[in-house]
Amino acid sequence: MSEKMYLAFCVHSHQPVGNFPSVFEKGARDCYLPLLRILADYPDITMTLHYTGPLWEWFEEHDPEFFSLLKPLAERSQIELMGGGFYEPILPVIPEADARDQIEFMSVYLQEHFGSRPRGMWCAERIWDPGVPKKISGSGIEYTLLDDSHFLSAGLSPDDVHGYFITEREGHSLKVFPIDMRLRYLIPFRQPHEVVDYLLQMKKKGVRILTYGDDGEKFGMWPGTHKWVIEEGWLRKFFDEIRRFSSEIELIPLCRVVDSFPPNGLVYLPTGSYQEMMEWSLFAEQGRQYEDLVKQARDNGVWESRRAFLRGGMWDNFFAKYPESNLMHKKGMKISNLVRTYGPSRDALRHLLMAQTNCPYWHGLFGGVYLSHLRHVVYENLLAAESIIDEARFGSDIWRMERIDHDLDGTEEILVSSRRFNCGFSPRHCASVFALEDKAAKCNFSNILMRHEEIYHRKVLDPEAPRQEGQSKEPLSIHDIPHETPGEYRDLLVYDTYPKYSFLTHCLDGPPPWDSLLKKNMLQESLSVRLPFVYVSHCESEEAFTLHFKALGESV
Repeated sequence: MSEKMYLAFCVHSHQPVGNFPSVFEKGARDCYLPLLRILADYPDITMTLHYTGPLWEWFEEHDPEFFSLLKPLAERSQIELMGGGFYEPILPVIPEADARDQIEFMSVYLQEHFGSRPRGMWCAERIWDPGVPKKISGSGIEYTLLDDSHFLSAGLSPDDVHGYFITEREGHSLKVFPIDMRLRYLIPFRQPHEVVDYLLQMKKKGVRILTYGDDGEKFGMWPGTHKWVIEEGWLRKFFDEIRRFSSEIELIPLCRVVDSFPPNGLVYLPTGSYQEMMEWSLFAEQGRQYEDLVKQARDNGVWESRRAFLRGGMWDNFFAKYPESNLMHKKGMKISNLVRTYGPSRDALRHLLMAQTNCPYWHGLFGGVYLSHLRHVVYENLLAAESIIDEARFGSDIWRMERIDHDLDGTEEILVSSRRFNCGFSPRHCASVFALEDKAAKCNFSNILMRHEEIYHRKVLDPEAPRQEGQSKEPLSIHDIPHETPGEYRDLLVYDTYPKYSFLTHCLDGPPPWDSLLKKNMLQESLSVRLPFVYVSHCESEEAFTLHFKALGESV
């Protein structure tokens, strides 16, 4: 290859399992199909595309035009189709067998529909753990792409974060591309010539390969982007600008980089994600302190030189930040173990993998864990998987009881199950019910979220907070869109002080005042909801299962 600047270009598109049909329809109409139509008009523009399983399944059922547009691009090698976990799980936090099945589901799907297995893998939310290379070994995956923050945190100089590297765990290797953060904020929010100017600047510094990888929804679904990218022609202008500088810049898929260039060397990356995700994973107060540190660094002009050392938390912390997310995750771990123990059942396995779609487990820019319909679909699939394996699991038993630390918080929970219902008791919380699940209805009636304090509530509560305005007519990045909240909604920011479990015990002197209920979310200054109970005994019959607990020395 000549001495060009090569931009390894990857567009990742995703919708979670259970999202509203209207969201899929809007994505197809405003974003996914227009991008492919435009790409078809530029046969010399090549790139990598990644679509998650829920999108593949939706298009297969509802919009065959997607495949009629995509297949010719793949057949003439204009695009590389990337693999990954089929239902877009966070690979580091699911069991190894599940991770391998997620990747295999995607690889088989692409083999059957497009004739070849993928060589590359998209890591959901670019969540990385050093154990990933070993976890996915044997899957046929050769490379992935992660944010440049991973590489900076590993101690690399910013001048060296380009091209691609090799990492390994216990001899299992994986090639990794660093995604350029500056490009993520330029594309598609700045004029195409500004993107090209940046690429040419990097070329003058001796950089031959840069990597762009980000959400496909930026090209038509994010606020203001359909008008800007599709209707007003940003994408066509960008491709035209690349063509104009074709002697100096070329867009290529990741596979061509791997086949044409050697790696830069060995690197060992710490646990992490993109900068924004690591901020969102922090608890509210710590997140605000982190925001202040970042602002201070930017104001002092030292952000670029110090951002490697200003890191937030890790994705796993969402399980601590949102106990409801933790309960879903631990339920999934339990069902995974049951599926592996009492299987094999491909239907049960598919339901398990569908429940691992990552969006309901966290919260950042979008609703995530706050969206009850996404949480409902997690439980719907977990209960569907559980129902399938119950025949082998129960045998002649009517009831099953387990005394285990279900949520791994260091205290015991009691799980009672039948073929029809599950009921989970938390002695730590007054022997309250944290899970009441109807297997026939595939519904967890306890799927209720506490009202949590969020980092961005500071901006909502402060009407004097500075508002960023768009430059010229470019849309703001979704990260920069200001919070505009009517005053009456600010008064509704109330935070729950205990979980939304059923049958919590409250010891009251009298009726609580309404302002305590509405404004403070507090029945009364009382420790009653926090006193632990202990399991005493149980008895069972065909019709009923009775549990006895003690609290403060009294039988209840």
